[in-house]
Amino acid sequence: MKVKDGVQLRDLQLEMRIVLKAAEIIWAQHGQELVVTSTADGVHSAGSLHPYGYAVDFRIDYFGAVVQDLVAHKLRAALPAGYQVYREATHIHIEFDDAKKKVPR
Repeated sequence: MKVKDGVQLRDLQLEMRIVLKAAEIIWAQHGQELVVTSTADGVHSAGSLHPYGYAVDFRIDYFGAVVQDLVAHKLRAALPAGYQVYREATHIHIEFDDAKKKVPR
């Protein structure tokens, strides 16, 4: 696993560790090393779970569109209820939605 400069895995909550493990396995199945591009760093939209350590983004630009969809599908299948997986234009975003009960709104 690689981590983009400036990104800190220590910013992630314990609930996000399962996401890292699942993603690492799935990326390896498709011949790529997992790259974490965002955790609690940077600027995110209002209501984002990133600042609280309950969201993570992964690089996908080295996958074609079909594999990007497949990887997102595999992540959804691998993670238990309470996790949301979104395929964005430049990355896959995963958040622990149950954390919305824990963070200030």
